[in-house]
Amino acid sequence: MSSIAPSIALDTTLADLYRADGVSEIEMPTLLPCYWCSDVDYQEGIPKTSKYLYQGTPVPQNTDEVRALVIQCLSLECQRFLFAAGDMKAVLFDWSEDRNNRLEVAESLSVLCETQQPKTCFASDIEDLENKTSSSKVAVVVPHEGLFVGQQVVHPDVLYTLLSKRCLALSGLPTPRSIVLDLDDLDGSVDQKLALASSWIRCFMLPRVFKTQQGMSSVGTFIVRNEQERSDLIECLSSSILRRTLASVTPANKYLYPSTLVSQEMISQAEDCFAVSFFVKRNGECVFLGACRQDMSESNDWLGASINYLKQKRLRRNLWGTIAKVSRFLTSKGYYGPAGADIILEGGVSGRNILQPSVVDLNVRMTGSINLCLLKGHFSRQRSLHEACITQRLKFPLRRDQFQNLLSKEISSGKVIIVAWYYDRQMQHSWGTMILGGADADCLTNLYNQVKALSS
Repeated sequence: MSSIAPSIALDTTLADLYRADGVSEIEMPTLLPCYWCSDVDYQEGIPKTSKYLYQGTPVPQNTDEVRALVIQCLSLECQRFLFAAGDMKAVLFDWSEDRNNRLEVAESLSVLCETQQPKTCFASDIEDLENKTSSSKVAVVVPHEGLFVGQQVVHPDVLYTLLSKRCLALSGLPTPRSIVLDLDDLDGSVDQKLALASSWIRCFMLPRVFKTQQGMSSVGTFIVRNEQERSDLIECLSSSILRRTLASVTPANKYLYPSTLVSQEMISQAEDCFAVSFFVKRNGECVFLGACRQDMSESNDWLGASINYLKQKRLRRNLWGTIAKVSRFLTSKGYYGPAGADIILEGGVSGRNILQPSVVDLNVRMTGSINLCLLKGHFSRQRSLHEACITQRLKFPLRRDQFQNLLSKEISSGKVIIVAWYYDRQMQHSWGTMILGGADADCLTNLYNQVKALSS
């Protein structure tokens, strides 16, 4: 186990939040922290979802890319969510032939104090998973039709709908003005619907934001600023993303509007953008956990998130009204549990020097940045490390122990936390996700560059 790393105590956990909302130990749900894919089966017994369609990842083109997708969705993402779970039950898939996934999960969780480590078990396939969760409700990150509906904390149709871009556009929440194109209600072939979508996209003035229904890590969100980007978007939708979705629509999922497109006004005077994590209570109230900055690439890919712990009280005050509205909306639709909202603060509203919050995305699940929100005590209070970030998965030509040896000082001092790691013995490389802490933004950038330099 990770003996060089200090024991980490989170400020709170998902299990603590459920308890504070009156959930008893008998009622405590089991966490299923997996991302699903609707394009390819992970392996025999762990099939793709054919009902709840996602546009979250590029379609793997060969066995190596399938393997990388399985590692990401059934190991790395699971470890990242498990880190915040606390002492609740959790089920993962035992998909690796050498059971390496079990070892990696145990190693990553070992840095947490014992009272905050989840009680993990492993299932061989979907059927085995249902057997292992038969005595409790299941809290999922995203829905899959292979799971028994009655077992889930939130009905899968409700969760899928709340995760959709269409839902936010029609919610009545403060969000940029949006126009929705529902393709699944229309008659015609896939090519006819694609032609309609192309014409619809061409009719808007630029700049503009376009979104597909379901996506993760900003996949499916397109910022279109000029005619070349408009043409690239139409080509991308027509040749891959939207074509695959339209071809997968059936009577079993048509009512969920999986092929809907959203056209959204671009906010031109954005002062700041925050990914806010919170917990929705059953009575509609919420618990603010933290507000992080989204770290994006020039092509709008999610690279991670960062947080300034000294600014959290002010951000809570500025964002509270909006988060409270979102929480009440989610409760009215039948949801409770962890959630997130991406909120842009727009400046110069109505000629006044007032920042106007605008919700640009809802993440009705555990968020990618929730772990940062739970580490204020570890970083800021105990070590005066007031800035922190979580990385997207990085690829390393190293095993975990080699990485730890190279950064032993940073790990033992609590500045570097390995949240998720998987060593692919077949490909002879590792994938890892880190949380890094620095005294200020410059220190954090230097530490990130130090870690990034070790990646391949």
